[in-house]
This record gives sequence, C-alpha cells and structure tokens, in this order.
Amino acid sequence: MDKGTLILLIDESTAGIDSIRRVLADRAHHFRVQRVDDVPTALARILGGGVDIVLLNLPAAADAQSERLLPFLELRDQLRNQAQSVPIIVLCGSADESLAEAAIREGAADFLIREAYTLDLLRVLRSVSAKNGVAAAPRHSAASAGRGGRILAFMGSKGGAGATTVALNVAAALAENQRVILADFHPEVGTLAQYFQPHRSVPDLGDLLRSESSLESCLWPSKTVPGLQVLFGSRNLDGPLDLTPANIQFALAALTEAADYVVADIPTSLADANRALIEDSALLSLVVERDSLAVDSARLLLRAIDSWKAGRVSLGAVLVNRAALVSPMPLAEIEAQLAIPLLGLIPPAADLCAAAQNAHSPLLTFEADSLPAIALRALSRVIAHQVPLLRSSAPSGASAAQSPAHGMYRVGVR
Repeated sequence: MDKGTLILLIDESTAGIDSIRRVLADRAHHFRVQRVDDVPTALARILGGGVDIVLLNLPAAADAQSERLLPFLELRDQLRNQAQSVPIIVLCGSADESLAEAAIREGAADFLIREAYTLDLLRVLRSVSAKNGVAAAPRHSAASAGRGGRILAFMGSKGGAGATTVALNVAAALAENQRVILADFHPEVGTLAQYFQPHRSVPDLGDLLRSESSLESCLWPSKTVPGLQVLFGSRNLDGPLDLTPANIQFALAALTEAADYVVADIPTSLADANRALIEDSALLSLVVERDSLAVDSARLLLRAIDSWKAGRVSLGAVLVNRAALVSPMPLAEIEAQLAIPLLGLIPPAADLCAAAQNAHSPLLTFEADSLPAIALRALSRVIAHQVPLLRSSAPSGASAAQSPAHGMYRVGVR
C-alpha cells in the first residue's frame, strides 16, 4: 500500500477509531486514520482532498434496513454528484451481514464486521486499494462481491518439505463444505500443474496478472473434489514470473472475492511478494520435517517474519514425516524451538502420496481411510476451527483427539 494512506472513519463514537488504530499500530507509517461524526462533515473533509478510503459505521438502532442504509446512500450520491470516487467500506456488527450485503449491492467497496477487525481490517484495506488502484481488474460476478474469503498460506521450512501436498489436501477437505480456491504462487513452474496435468490451454497466474484472462477462466475445477478450484502457477518455461507486492495484492483481491477460503501454496522465501501474501493471510502454516536441519530453517524463517512486525497473521507448524526416521526429533523439543502452535502431524506415506499424484487426485479422495488422509482431514478441522468464516460458526469435529493446548491432532505418533 502507498505510504500515508488516509482513512476517514465516519462514526459518532470515539471507541471505533481507537480499535482501528490498535489493529493498525504496526503499520502506522502506512496508514493515517481520522474520524468525523457524520456524513456532511465527512463530505466536506473529502472535498478538501487527500482522503483515500472511507469507513462508514452503519447505525444499529433504526427499525428498517432501508433507514439504516440512508447514511451510506447519502454519501454515495453526494460523492457521485461531486465526481468523487473514494471507495466506501461499511462497518456493521456480526448480526447485520444482510445490511452490509445490501450496501455492497448499492455500490459499497466492501464491508467489515466489527468483531473481526483483528483478522480482516488490513486485508480489506489492501483489497479495496488494489481494486481501486489497478485499471484492468479481473471480472467478478455480482454474487461474489464482498465475500471476504480467508487466506491460508502454506510454506515449507525448506524446499521439498511437502508443503504443496499438505496445502492440496487441506484445500480438498475444506472444499467439502466451502468454496475453496487452491492457488500456486511459485514464480517458477509450480508442482500443482505437474500434479494435476491440466491442458496447456488452461490460463494460469501469469495470464491473470497480465490481465489476459478473467479470474473465472483461470480457475480449473477439480474433477475429484467438487467445490475445489485451482489457480495454477506460471507454466512459462522461458523464465520465472515477476511477482511483486502490488500484483500479489491484485490477485488476492480477486481470489478472496470468489472463495470462502483461498489456500495459497507459496515458495520458501522471504521476498517482498511472499511478505505481502503472508501479511494478508489469516494463517501461515509452516510445514516442517522432524529433523534438526528443517527445524533450524523454520526457526530462522520465523525470526525473519517476526522482525517484520506487520500484519496480524497467525502462525502454526505442521510436522511431516516424509520418511520413517530412526530418531525423529521429539515433539516437545520442536515445539520449544519454534515457539508456535503445532497444528498437526502427518505420518510417513511416500508410496501412497506418489500413487495419489499418479492418479492426479488428492490423497483424501484417493485413499480416504489411510492414516495420512485421516491426519490431513483432522488438520483441516483444526485450521477451520482456528480461522472460521464470518458467515458460519466454527466447524464441529475438533473434539477429543484435539490437544487442548495447541489444537493439534496427533495421528499415528509413536
């Protein structure tokens, strides 16, 4: 986001601006927040120049929905009359999403639930900025506007840790009940295209970023998992895709409108593009093998991410056993070194994973009763419980097998 973005909050109460400033405290050099009491004062301030985004707190006491929308409609119409195009984000309580959706249909840029400031404010601000700062935005259906999907990022602590396999199967499990997009953000040729072997005519992330294809045409529907769509990474063999924070935010703005969960498979990297994606994520799951080299690499990555001191992303570790180890590193020692929650542990199944890939199917559907499939499905429940959707209650299923301290399912652990 550009430095010095000015956010104008329209709210009679001073409590709202305090909450917003607390959430944006680590991004104070990028954001300034001002508050006014009402729409007329806001209009005067906007016409004075410099306002980039408006946050409008919708009233909670009026009887009819049409009356509660009046402040938004008044501001929208006044801005149109003055030839102003400042995006308006509406704020409402968790019980008033229908009101927010009505505002979206009337032209609001997006909406925020007050109870979810910590998770969603930064993402929504970036999404709205990206959509208003890029001339050729992807086309979206009206039904998808304002959905506010959660971003779940998966990154290996080192190359070959199995992050793509974990991301794919978590996405497949979540897609059984939600709309899910699995997106490959590797700048070089990613493994998802190798896994599924789509036809060469299927557009990919590069086509989306170059605005050569709409988002809808870039999404490849899984043949074995209804509800799962895949955005493949660039398949251009001439060179790596130039991923920047700006085009990452452009892609995320499109993807989060079209899905309930966006599962992002990202490379092991601390590049600026990865940083932008991680900071927009609700959860970063670091996939770590149970050996000292992998744990040391994970610890260094976590130290660098912590040094950014930006965003509100939650962190968790997924331990994988790519092969049976004679002396795997003890779980307690890994947990002490990483100092982040352990979300799950996946038992070894190299031959089974290879067979599933040869069948171009997630392990969950290829061999649903296998121990790794059970562990991956349990991991998806932990993640869904930790990062619930605003539109539904936290999924059930995180029950007796769940570790109370860290939400970790231990399947097949010796």
